[in-house]
Amino acid sequence: MPNVVSGALAPAHALFLDFVDAASHDAPAASTASADRGAVAEAVLDRVRAALRALDDDTLMRIAARARQQPFADEAIRLTGAVARLAPQRAAAGFAAGLALQFANRHADAVQPYRRALAIARKFPNLRNNLASALMQIKSDGNEILALLSEVVAEEPGNANAWINLARVLPTDTDIARPLEAARKALTLAPQSPLALNNYAMACKEAQLWDEARRAALGACQYAPNDPTQRLNLAMTQLLRRDYAKGWPGHETRWEGSSELASGRPVFPKPEWRGEPLAGRTLLVWGEQGMGDLLQFCRYLPMLAERVHREGGRLVWNSFPQMGALLSRSLGAHCDRYCVGGPVENLPPYDYEISLLSLPLLFGTVDATIPGPVGYLKADARAAAGWRERLAGEKRLKVGLAWTGSLTHKRNPFRRVGLEAYAKHFGALQDVAAFYSLQPGADDDVAAARAAGFEVTDFSAQWRDFDETAAFVESLDLVISVCTSAAHLAGALGKTAWVLLDVNPHWVWQLERSDSPWYPHTTLYRQKAFREWEPVLARVSADLAALAKAPRTV
Repeated sequence: MPNVVSGALAPAHALFLDFVDAASHDAPAASTASADRGAVAEAVLDRVRAALRALDDDTLMRIAARARQQPFADEAIRLTGAVARLAPQRAAAGFAAGLALQFANRHADAVQPYRRALAIARKFPNLRNNLASALMQIKSDGNEILALLSEVVAEEPGNANAWINLARVLPTDTDIARPLEAARKALTLAPQSPLALNNYAMACKEAQLWDEARRAALGACQYAPNDPTQRLNLAMTQLLRRDYAKGWPGHETRWEGSSELASGRPVFPKPEWRGEPLAGRTLLVWGEQGMGDLLQFCRYLPMLAERVHREGGRLVWNSFPQMGALLSRSLGAHCDRYCVGGPVENLPPYDYEISLLSLPLLFGTVDATIPGPVGYLKADARAAAGWRERLAGEKRLKVGLAWTGSLTHKRNPFRRVGLEAYAKHFGALQDVAAFYSLQPGADDDVAAARAAGFEVTDFSAQWRDFDETAAFVESLDLVISVCTSAAHLAGALGKTAWVLLDVNPHWVWQLERSDSPWYPHTTLYRQKAFREWEPVLARVSADLAALAKAPRTV
């Protein structure tokens, strides 16, 4: 327990002291030990129960608020949870239990106590708003979320928090008008709220109001200068718009500001490298985030190795085992040692460490200085030749397809196209194009497409890692993909790729342009309006028909 306990929390602290007193009393004689101990224990428990039930609403909320501080989170959750169990018909108790869990980022666990409180007192202050927020965090049913928040603003039109939550763009949204209108309403009620400004920036990005998005993101940072989430969101907008001088430094807040990196930056026993001299020293560079990030940014290894070796240092590269031999074959010669996986304590000896995705900042990358060359990754020549021989009888254009990203990624509902949409638009081209799945674990999608008359050949079960996938991709004429690792793999291999992008793309794809400075053989097909894939697929289909019918070199 903390040394200083506020008056509001004194009853909770007294519960602990009751147990200390009981434990420190002299033990009774052996003949009466069992009965006396039982009586003492029961008396203490009775006082505990009475004290917990006696905690007023304000004290409960203060206890729940302590869950914001990691050292006190478990204490707050256990105390509020105990009160909720002892007073199951008390709405404030259920609310406080949910609040503590929510403050500790245990949003899924917060839903049940919130629902119990909702059944007791639906209009309990902030309950519906907080439940809606928890449901958003766990990507629950958007209809329930909207229903809860709509109830609140109908009863309390001036409830800024409800409008702020209504401004969130949900995976189920098909029209950006609702969150955009809610965001503007929220700002009229709370013009200096960082969260209101941030949500407005996010809605503006989906509406392609880029200047508004930047101004709102700047405002959020001005009112919450130490909030890493606001700083990261601004950085993503800056990088998307090629403002690298401001975007790269802000990108370093990703470990604290990104929900996708909630586990935080790995803890290393040696310091992060910030450009110190490396003579006689060993630098560890390591991969982070997803497979696509690794495929894209491993291009920095030769540039980094040149600097390290020029200064008289050594370079160790630790990467993901899912890559197989792809990275070691293609770039491993630049390093003094290449290794994969394992906990931090099992890494080879080193003096400094740096993440792969921090290298663009270190080297001051702009479009003109993105390191190459084209096709910086090399598939296994023998395996690639085997696939070419295996597919030699296929005279149609050979097209690899990827239609969804990671199902757990928060933006996948917006990025996903779906194989059924490919089938609809590419089905008529099967006489001139053969289609192959690049989507591992998508047996049901492939089976459904085949049942609908769209034949997709699927060899993905034969690929154990990205190296084996790369060998297959080398045998294709074209890759069509959404924003996922297949797009980065094709680009890194120097293969022709068409990438389908939603209106608010990952920053690496930038805005408006149809080409990519990161992947010269990649063409970008962009949505013109929120959630509208049909025009995109119509353009892709027309271009695919023209490509399939054009003469090809063998």
